[in-house]
Amino acid sequence: MYTQSLTNYHRNQTVEVKIGGVTIGGNNPIKVQTMCNTSTADEEGTVAQITKVAQNTSCDIIRVTVPSIKDVEHLREIKNRLNNQDINIPVVADVHFNSEIAFRCAEIVEKVRINPGNFCSHTNPCTTEKEFNDEGAAIEKRFTEFLEVCKAHNCAVRIGTNHGSLSARVLNRYGDTPEGMVFSVMEFLRIAKRQDFDNIAISLKSSNPFVAIRAARLLVEEQNKEGLSYPLHLGVTEAGEGSDGRLKSAAGISPLLCDGIGGTIRVSLTEDPEFEILPGRQFVDYTNWRSEHKPLPEIPLFYDPFHYQKRESIAVGKIGGGNIATVALYADKPEQAEEYSRCANKLIEAKRLPDIIITPETAGVTFIDEATDFALIAKNNNAENVYVAAPKNRNKIGAFRYIFYQLQQHGIKNPVLLCPDLGEVNAEFDSFAPVAEAAGVFIDGFGDGICLSARRGAEKAVRMGFDILQISRLRISGNEYVSCPGCGRTLYDLQATVKKIKAATAKYSNLKIAVMGCIVNGPGEMADADFGYVGDGVGKISLYKNRQLVKKSIPQEQAVDELIKLIENS
Repeated sequence: MYTQSLTNYHRNQTVEVKIGGVTIGGNNPIKVQTMCNTSTADEEGTVAQITKVAQNTSCDIIRVTVPSIKDVEHLREIKNRLNNQDINIPVVADVHFNSEIAFRCAEIVEKVRINPGNFCSHTNPCTTEKEFNDEGAAIEKRFTEFLEVCKAHNCAVRIGTNHGSLSARVLNRYGDTPEGMVFSVMEFLRIAKRQDFDNIAISLKSSNPFVAIRAARLLVEEQNKEGLSYPLHLGVTEAGEGSDGRLKSAAGISPLLCDGIGGTIRVSLTEDPEFEILPGRQFVDYTNWRSEHKPLPEIPLFYDPFHYQKRESIAVGKIGGGNIATVALYADKPEQAEEYSRCANKLIEAKRLPDIIITPETAGVTFIDEATDFALIAKNNNAENVYVAAPKNRNKIGAFRYIFYQLQQHGIKNPVLLCPDLGEVNAEFDSFAPVAEAAGVFIDGFGDGICLSARRGAEKAVRMGFDILQISRLRISGNEYVSCPGCGRTLYDLQATVKKIKAATAKYSNLKIAVMGCIVNGPGEMADADFGYVGDGVGKISLYKNRQLVKKSIPQEQAVDELIKLIENS
């Protein structure tokens, strides 16, 4: 199984990987990474950014993009300047499309990230078995040569596949799926194993947190089958900025950390690199706090963790069954209900009014937790009853799983709302913990909605409830913005553009808009977006509608206006 226990925390054991003076995997603490968003050709600016991150944050590893052969020498000079200033943070070179760049970078830095989707020939769909196998042989030859260089220079490797940049060969056989991502990585891992090269980390990322989680689970499962144990680097690509980016990252990272998966993480925000470290460190601290939980009973695997299937439930009014996922507010004190009344107009204006207000006096609602006598619940069950699962244990994902296992065992199909912010909580992590816990349960098909306590403030709780359902793809109540962090490949002001696009499109509702720095992951990661805004050269933008390129190489100054015209005319 991909995790040692569904209910109790156990760290997934992997080989140790040395990246300069930093070791990941094994029993080492989970490391936090970030990435420069400067041009690598701007040696002074890149060195300044790395120095700022290294001296002012608790960042463990930093990545720099190397988009062309000529940038290799810029990387060398950057590394020399850092060494001269005694800045010892390990540097990772990020390489796409040209494997020769990876060879040269391996002689300079502590780690090289390659993308199996474009490391070798990647545009041939390989429609015959012979073409598929011949391409595999070419990959093995080239990757083996690369590993020899890495061995000679003590350079670690990250095999980093993205949902948005699978090769044509893999897409043709597996589609744009977690299975395709896993095949892409495993092909390279098997080669590394044959070459006795273990200094490897892995990442499988997506802008959809659930795709990232399923891919990571599948990979651990496949590694276990083949006796492999490389550590994973976790993250959600193109998470966005502000609270949106932090919450989406929490949904995609924390559930895996809860299952003991992950040696390093990055919270990819459309912000400067130093701002990624604090939320990343909070996710790690939360995992450490949560891991010290009271033991829960062990349970067997009673659902498919790799493919979504909603738990069957009966409908009680508009809750459960085939109804849209519910947002409920729990107000257990009179002043909380009064505070909700004062803010109701704001929630109506935002089109985010809760479906139900639950108080201790609300009839037909029963709170349950991991200590509930489920045999008694089954005996007294009423078909008109709604259950609110509110675990007391600090390992709430494990407790939620135990609760749903017991409901299944006792044949109870009443609707269940998830309440992740009662019981044992830690105020230090209040801004993201409910998202992490609920998303980690929704991904497995459990829960007919969310119920949050008004203790945090009624308006804040309701808004977070809608955010959780939107991130979990269960209920769309506002626009979704997919935006990458930016790097040296981004040739326009990404951060300012995201803010401008958000302001210009706020009047619309339920749109998914992708704002991408370049073509590496752009067209792929925005495949399910309604509209896409993608960097296409210096100050140039291409616009997409769904997967279709609509306008190419628009001057940046005109691009947002052109995007609005495209939306208006669609």
